[in-house]
Amino acid sequence: GANPISYEKMATLVMAVSGLFSTSVAAPPTKNVAGSKPNIIWIMADDMGWGEPGLYPSTSVHGRISTPNLDTFGKEGIQFTHAYAGYTVCAPSRTTLFTGRHSGNFPAFHLPGTNLPSNPRVYTDPVTPELLKTAGYVTASIGKVAPLDNPMKFGFDFFIGQVDQGLCHNMYPQMIDTMDSTRNVNLTLNWKMKNRNLTMANPDQYNYTVDITHEQSMAWLKQVANGDKPFFLYESFTVPHAGGWGNAPADPEQGAPVPSDGMYAQHTEWPDVERDHAAVITYLDGYVGELMTLIKQLGIDEKTIVFFASDNGAHLEGGHDYKFFNSTGGLLGHKRSLFEGGVRSPTMVRWPGTITPAVSDYSWAFWDFMPTVSELAGVAPPTGIDGISIVPTLMGKEQAPKSYLFWTWAGTGVPPVEGASAVAVTGSKKGPSGYGVRVDDSATGRRWKGVLPHCGNSGKPSTEDPLQLYDIVADPFETTDIASANQEQVKTILKMLMSENVTCACFQC
Repeated sequence: GANPISYEKMATLVMAVSGLFSTSVAAPPTKNVAGSKPNIIWIMADDMGWGEPGLYPSTSVHGRISTPNLDTFGKEGIQFTHAYAGYTVCAPSRTTLFTGRHSGNFPAFHLPGTNLPSNPRVYTDPVTPELLKTAGYVTASIGKVAPLDNPMKFGFDFFIGQVDQGLCHNMYPQMIDTMDSTRNVNLTLNWKMKNRNLTMANPDQYNYTVDITHEQSMAWLKQVANGDKPFFLYESFTVPHAGGWGNAPADPEQGAPVPSDGMYAQHTEWPDVERDHAAVITYLDGYVGELMTLIKQLGIDEKTIVFFASDNGAHLEGGHDYKFFNSTGGLLGHKRSLFEGGVRSPTMVRWPGTITPAVSDYSWAFWDFMPTVSELAGVAPPTGIDGISIVPTLMGKEQAPKSYLFWTWAGTGVPPVEGASAVAVTGSKKGPSGYGVRVDDSATGRRWKGVLPHCGNSGKPSTEDPLQLYDIVADPFETTDIASANQEQVKTILKMLMSENVTCACFQC
């Protein structure tokens, strides 16, 4: 806007916007009862590997990254060991969360994958926050909101953060966005010289966007917690994605900016970027703990379902080596690959008094979020979406497996995945897009993962596809392609995908 608000005044902005919400005297906290609409929070980590939170299996010569609050979160809820992100990279993954559709169906519904434009609006079905608004929810998006080009036009009542994902990864920007405009919040402390040494030596003299995401989420929760409407908070952090200290678009991914290395400062033998990477995950973990504490203090713990997940697999950007801490937990691949390390997400869901703590190997993905929260909110999602409600699983009941999960990407990985059986033949991203598919067979208990680095000329799955096939239970690290010994299963999967009429189109690649 023409007159940006300085960040020091942001608290008053949240207060002013709270006029959107009921200011009536709040009813005393009540235990959740069947039929009431829960508050809903989705906490998104950016590029966190499946093996990085402490509850997930991983070992490395450098030890484990400390995540005590996420560990408590998972023990108090359901820790999903076979849950997936929507895609192997950011915006398409988040598109699935908002639409209930996977990337194989993006072209059929005019979904760009990289953004969701509001003017003109090319995708006409309601997105998740719009569905929740029709169910009477008050809504907020705080932090990184890609792919939405204007959160206020897609069902959010309040927004502060960054619309342009290309700007998100300068962690000390001069300007951020709020409500229905961009670059209209002036981070006054970030207009001076910035670099790693200065921001770590004087953290209180800079505006770190992770702090803003947390502060604004806490402030908004205090405003709406005990009003007469349930709430939906989408709290979307920009870490542990690589980032920089400059001003976008310059210096976008120099390392892993964090105000302090904390408990890792003693590891002077580690590269700076690895100390910072560990520190920023522990920093994020601390904020998850503070949020959970606030929910309890507000008396809404048993009325609030909280999801935690990462938008894709472990990254290898900004000088960070994803093998330093074994960030995938041994899963093959990484961000921008179709193998498990690129798409499996450390996903946990917590709702005290309703969800019984458990570890679940049920397979689901981001596009199942929309129908799940729609059921909880008592509203119908659009017909024909790819997602299904996982409410039965959340409630501890048996649930039939999904018919399939599907992701698209070109090649074995960018860069090529070391150890992938197809690297020598297919190379990296060059060539047409391919796909990954997971099919769980309830009759036999087999869990199949198929990978095709490149589709044929039709741009769709075909019975001629040389699909790699893995048994994800017997071979969780995808070391052995067993397609030749299981050609009937391969044909069954390919015929199923053809009947679904999905495409191999690649997004943000």
